[in-house]
Amino acid sequence: NSENVNSDTLVDGAGGVASSIETPTLEETSTDAALPESAASIRLERSGDRPPKKPLWPISLLIMFAVAGIAGWRAVQVLTSSSAGDTEETPTVEVRLPVRVVRARSGLAQGWVFDEGSVWPVRRRALNFQANGDITFVAKVNGVELKEGDFVSRGQLLASIDDRRQTASIETSESDIQVAETQRSQSDASLLKAEAGLKQAESDLALAKTERGRYVELFEQGAVSESDLDVYQNRVIQAEAALESAQQDIRSAKDGVESSDASIDAARARLNQAAVDLEDTKLISPIDGVVAYINIREGEYWSTQYLDTSSPQRFIETAPIVVMNPNSFEVELEIQADEAGAIRVGQPAYVVLEEEVSAAQAAGALRQDLLEIARERGSAGRVFAVSPSQTPGSRGTRVVIRDLANTSNLKVGGRAYAWIEVAARNNAVLLPLGAFLSRDGQSYAFVVDETNGNVERRLVEPGIEGLSGIEVQSGVNPGDLVVVEGQNRLVEGTPVEIVNREDVS
Repeated sequence: NSENVNSDTLVDGAGGVASSIETPTLEETSTDAALPESAASIRLERSGDRPPKKPLWPISLLIMFAVAGIAGWRAVQVLTSSSAGDTEETPTVEVRLPVRVVRARSGLAQGWVFDEGSVWPVRRRALNFQANGDITFVAKVNGVELKEGDFVSRGQLLASIDDRRQTASIETSESDIQVAETQRSQSDASLLKAEAGLKQAESDLALAKTERGRYVELFEQGAVSESDLDVYQNRVIQAEAALESAQQDIRSAKDGVESSDASIDAARARLNQAAVDLEDTKLISPIDGVVAYINIREGEYWSTQYLDTSSPQRFIETAPIVVMNPNSFEVELEIQADEAGAIRVGQPAYVVLEEEVSAAQAAGALRQDLLEIARERGSAGRVFAVSPSQTPGSRGTRVVIRDLANTSNLKVGGRAYAWIEVAARNNAVLLPLGAFLSRDGQSYAFVVDETNGNVERRLVEPGIEGLSGIEVQSGVNPGDLVVVEGQNRLVEGTPVEIVNREDVS
């Protein structure tokens, strides 16, 4: 029926109807969507009972999302290619850490022990009165009373106190000796007389016995009477008694001699004591030397209680006179036990007075600088003695330095600095103290590879530690560039930049 075919009906070549598609307008679509179910049914009936067409907009949205995804993917590819091109055109710059280095060198490694002590003359004598009294005499040099710095001779009388009591004791003792010697002479004479009497008694006894023997023979022959024989018997008895008496005289005479000897010895002992007491009142120089201290004046009173022996310094400051040999000095040190263990007799040492280095110390001089001052202005010597014991109070060890080459700058009782060389090794590899790092009880150093500028961490074995550097027994060779500043930021293989290359070229 031509009335049911609209203008959109398609006719094939045979004049038949092939198909028909009704394309609703936008208004119709929108209207249909808003219609109620009854209205939709009516419309279906009007359209010849055909099912409704599915909308195409979801498919359009899917196509749009696909196109957008493809476009985004291509944009990412373009950006990635662009970034890759930029990377190839701008290479990354390598960062190198700045460090300071030194070149390991070969030299003399020296270990030192440093301490301070007191200067004393090797031969010094503190002269002290052992008696109390007024000082009646002080020696004069060129008419001037004795003073510090004056030269004195051995045996020279330097001072004395009132010695009248000691002199009187000497005179009394000498008189007692004379009396005892007189008694001894008398005892000797008595002994001689007793010895002579003994000889006479022995002779008389022998004669009496001879005569008695002859009369015994006569009596037996009947030539003499018994009474005559008794007479000679009595003579023997008397001679024996006389001999015994002579022997007693001998013993008495010998006792007298011994008593006289004892009296003489006692008198001489008193004389010696009086002489010692007299010496206690005099100060006599025991050596040729110089007066180092004099603390007395003529007319003053001296008491033995004035002497203070609490310390060596106080002793020489309170002793009446101190005489020393100016050509021989020693330095006494008290070194802590942990350092003293390395000190041996004969080790070299350098000594300098405290005032020679006090200004340099105040200006911030290092210990190495002070050692150079000691070498230039002080004196070289050697360890003379090391005490095997420790001081109870300070737990220190007493060390004495002698054989000082230059003593012109040393003063008795002065404070001095001393450096003792306790270890030395020639041709040792030396590095500054700051070149080492300690980790887990081991020491390390960073050595720069001069071919690529990277560092190598090496395990090292430190040796002798000196004032300016330390010996490296293994791990570093002479000529190696070793980092001394900036190594705390380094690890194995870190690239570095040497900032002090002019000092290590």
